[in-house]
Amino acid sequence: MTNPRTIVERRPYPAPGGPQLRGGGLYRYLVLGLLRNGAARHGYALMKEYQQRSATPIGSGRFYSKLQRLAAEGLVTTAANAPGADGRRTPYRITSAGAECFDGWLRESAASDTRREDDLCARALLLAAAEPAVVSATLDRWRGEISSRGAGIEEALVRALDTRTPSSPSAFDPLPLLLRRRLKHAVADVEFIDEFRQSYERWTRRSANGRPSAAAAARRRSGT
Repeated sequence: MTNPRTIVERRPYPAPGGPQLRGGGLYRYLVLGLLRNGAARHGYALMKEYQQRSATPIGSGRFYSKLQRLAAEGLVTTAANAPGADGRRTPYRITSAGAECFDGWLRESAASDTRREDDLCARALLLAAAEPAVVSATLDRWRGEISSRGAGIEEALVRALDTRTPSSPSAFDPLPLLLRRRLKHAVADVEFIDEFRQSYERWTRRSANGRPSAAAAARRRSGT
């Protein structure tokens, strides 16, 4: 397997910090999971906890809006602020229905055949419809972006390992494992792009060799 360090190509633009959460479905379970231990927390505290545990940047606004929706569904409920706490921030606590909802989602398969195809595969499926110059430039850009993302993940992994302290079993920290998984995915994506380029270039060469020259095509049309 390719060494993860081989994908680290320093770029003048910053490396993405990690995969971004998209879609409301995952957010609801993320919020419920962060509240699953029963402690009451407000949106900003949930955002900070998620950033610390996942090394992924995220804004607090979506946490607040999702908390309000979950409260309307009866999956979380507002709680009293602790003495001296900022009264502008409303803490929420998970309900029994919310805990049941989260546990049911957690038991579902994480590798469903019906889940949405990832963006890279969807774009690669249609890439050959473009002109060769566009294909080449697109592959270059994809490789650079993914290599840069790999560099950011690797740096986050180093920080996570440097700052890790001995902890009790109740404070299990999966972050280094998650970052290694993301790094393996980045390696695999770079390998896929390189294989795609090689196969595409072989195909274009075969197509060019099988295409009749302009003079031959003219003679064929004239019947000579």
